[in-house]
Amino acid sequence: MNLENTIFRATFDYRVKLVNDWIRIIKTTECQKREEAFKIVVFKMMKDIVKKNISNCLNLLNGAGKQDMPERDELISECYIIFDKCLSKYNIEKGNNFYFYFNKSISRHFFKYYQRECQSLSVELTEAIHTTHPKLHCQSEPDLIEALMHHFYFTEIDKRITRSRLQDKKISEFLKENTDVTCNQYSKSLQKIKEILNYYKETGEL
Repeated sequence: MNLENTIFRATFDYRVKLVNDWIRIIKTTECQKREEAFKIVVFKMMKDIVKKNISNCLNLLNGAGKQDMPERDELISECYIIFDKCLSKYNIEKGNNFYFYFNKSISRHFFKYYQRECQSLSVELTEAIHTTHPKLHCQSEPDLIEALMHHFYFTEIDKRITRSRLQDKKISEFLKENTDVTCNQYSKSLQKIKEILNYYKETGEL
């Protein structure tokens, strides 16, 4: 049985006041075994949050064209690390809800992870442009660039992203200037451009 099924084999109902009381015990107890026992139970209550965010992350990475996908159990372990940090920072006050606090933290973490992967693909594209056809990075030959993009049947978004990468612009800069393009669209286009360039390089046409 994998780690995910082992931890989340059973479903525990989440109750705000009860969890706040348990977190107070976690923060104050001097018994390590008691602390760990309460942590495990509270983490089990986070089942829906953990599984949802992991699935969303994997779907985004798959849509971005990432080849080396992380294992779910690896991400489960990462979720527990974030969970542990959230416990130490969580402020136990009436009206505060750890469920929402943890969900916000883990969603933010995985989105940043996704953005880093997008950035990695962007760097790979720039390197592919440089190695397949160095002249593509020469601003004195814009007609060649446009002609090749037309030859490759690049979409308008593909062309804008290619021009952006040739100017060494970051993803954040491009998205700020092109509000009609989402991060997911950027990633998919980036992966497609890279595959096209590599194909023409392998066939000797570049």
